[in-house]
Amino acid sequence: MDLIDYRVPGLSWKAGFVHSNRIDTGRSGMTNEREFHDQPRNRGPADAARDLSSNLYGSIYRTRCDLNEIRLFVEYPLDLL
Repeated sequence: MDLIDYRVPGLSWKAGFVHSNRIDTGRSGMTNEREFHDQPRNRGPADAARDLSSNLYGSIYRTRCDLNEIRLFVEYPLDLL
């Protein structure tokens, strides 16, 4: 059996899950919460944009008030001096 390698140069992925029970919120009492998040990251190839990287962050947060968010971070170092 041959294994297929799906690696893409410069691409990485992080994922996480957080679950908490019986959180004391003060005025609103006790609550539970859970959060899922994914972070794919891509670093540019070895050319003019070799230090350019992008990081996409997606989060799903569930508690009494639900929150979903997607953030895109683009990084490019500048030599100012």
